Amino acid sequence: MEDWDYYICDLDGETAGVFLNLALAGQAPDVERRVSLRIATPLIDPDENGLADGQSDHADRLEDDLEETLRARMDAVYVGRITHSGLREFYFYASGSQGVLQAAREVEQRHPEYKLEAGSAQDPKWEQYLQVMYPTPEVLRSMRNHKVLAALMEQGDELAKPRPVDHFIYFGSTEARHEFRRKAAELGFAVRRELNAEDEEDIEQPFGLILWRQQPVDPASIDAATAQLDRLAAEVHGSYDGWECPVAK
Repeated sequence: MEDWDYYICDLDGETAGVFLNLALAGQAPDVERRVSLRIATPLIDPDENGLADGQSDHADRLEDDLEETLRARMDAVYVGRITHSGLREFYFYASGSQGVLQAAREVEQRHPEYKLEAGSAQDPKWEQYLQVMYPTPEVLRSMRNHKVLAALMEQGDELAKPRPVDHFIYFGSTEARHEFRRKAAELGFAVRRELNAEDEEDIEQPFGLILWRQQPVDPASIDAATAQLDRLAAEVHGSYDGWECPVAK
């Protein structure tokens, strides 16, 4: 399963760009792959922030070659890359480190414009992926929002136009749902529908709620709305589960 996405963050005081497969979080750590592999290369033409500013197709071919070679030689899983300070670091997980230097040299010979540095570390808990690379809940929520916005824009949506936006939230009890509903009403959200236990398969949070509010869905507006609802849901041990809306043109 793959769910690749990208975000910008601060890494030890430097601006960093992280590109990773979010889907791996559901199966991490992999007990059969306890070693983190790192292959790094200087960027050919970094921008003023030390990030990749329009890197060429050669960079994409290097990445693809690394993934294919380490998978074939070491049965390694590619989890993503971090770009910062004029450097790009590719991260993999494998059962051991034997062969990583040879694989890096093999790829380097096919891409002489890049100089590769390879290393490894014991990482049975997948801390490099889960703690360093994986986004915070707040950043992840915004990433999910922006993925929906990209799909809307592909359909010609004018994001600044107000339209009814439905939000989905789930709770462990009807009391929690009632308290959340009361607080959300103060923010202008109305109830579209309640989802009762017989309608839902989630036995831990079987009581759902669909709220709606008329609003634009530009990045700032939708990030603010989802942050509000996520915070309110957490206060009553509920879970915010996303949103949907019609296309507005």
